Amino acid sequence: MRWQAKFLALMMLWLTVSSIDARAQAWRKHVHKSDGFESEFSGEVVVRPSQISEEAKARIVRSTNYIQNGGNFKYMVAATLTKSGVIFDKGVEAGFGSYKCQASLGQTALSVANGIGRELRGADCADGFQVEARYYAVGNWFYQVIAQYKAGGGEPAARRFLQSFKVIGQ
Repeated sequence: MRWQAKFLALMMLWLTVSSIDARAQAWRKHVHKSDGFESEFSGEVVVRPSQISEEAKARIVRSTNYIQNGGNFKYMVAATLTKSGVIFDKGVEAGFGSYKCQASLGQTALSVANGIGRELRGADCADGFQVEARYYAVGNWFYQVIAQYKAGGGEPAARRFLQSFKVIGQ
């Protein structure tokens, strides 16, 4: 009887470790050559063209959102191809401002080949989320890489998502 209890305990431990490993392996690289980037997501990604106003159509060729919504978190890449380049500071300000963060946790310049990048972090944002966002301008492309998550544990996965983003084929 004692060996059966040990066997059962070992099986439970193995199942626990296996499920943790399965969750860790759920991250998958998504390569989007037509929009010039790759990024890792940890689940299903919904791809949607952005709505572009008539006024914005004079400046924008196309814009696509890649979104993973996990309830307590949301990861998004917005890839926008402009006709003649990006006014980077204005795009960053408008993009991050839309999250209505009550506290700024800082910003950092990012190095990116043939372009410019910036990371911003905010707390107490809309709907109770924390927001970490990276913005890149490369050629005529403007990328917004956004991680929203509830406080208390979502930061490591958000960092992984943000750090996995890479501009390709520019």
